[in-house]
Amino acid sequence: MEIFFVDGELARSCNDGVIRTRRFGTVVAPVLRRRLAEIAAAAHLAELRRLPQARLRGHADGRLLVALGPTADLHLRPRDDPPPMADGHLVEWAVRSLLVTGVQLAPQPELPPLIRREASR
Repeated sequence: MEIFFVDGELARSCNDGVIRTRRFGTVVAPVLRRRLAEIAAAAHLAELRRLPQARLRGHADGRLLVALGPTADLHLRPRDDPPPMADGHLVEWAVRSLLVTGVQLAPQPELPPLIRREASR
């Protein structure tokens, strides 16, 4: 499958190892590289359903989300408009090129404030 990026900065961030690690961290960067390779090796979008670790799922606004582990998602959409089925769903076997629109890192949970205990005398 062909992979395109919404802009040059995102393409560099995803394809350059040093920039990818700096921007997405040491946990997400190798998963992102592997997931992009898996997408490129697939003949069409429906093949990604066979990769349980990718957890391909749709979003309400039409984006496709691919898991990058438990803390991040790769945001995609079909580059070309494939014909929708009668019920309005995407014909996944007809999607042969994807546009990467972003990588969303899950926000780190805030830690509760430290509780100070006064030493009793």
